[in-house]
Amino acid sequence: RNPKVWNLTWEVSETDADTIEDFLNARADDGEAFDWVPNDETTSYKWRCFSWSKTIPYLDRASIRATFTQFFEP
Repeated sequence: RNPKVWNLTWEVSETDADTIEDFLNARADDGEAFDWVPNDETTSYKWRCFSWSKTIPYLDRASIRATFTQFFEP
């Protein structure tokens, strides 16, 4: 299989960035895939995220960059 890969960036408040990062950390810890619908598509796929970064370029603004890799269940 050829998994899809999405490089994503969110420009959000620090509070929202913390929520996103908490979710990504939890999935990294438990190894579970999660559902996500890519932009301009209507079908949900399973994904895993093994790498991301968060920066805070301005007060109360954060940028999260993440790479989602499609996951195929056995």
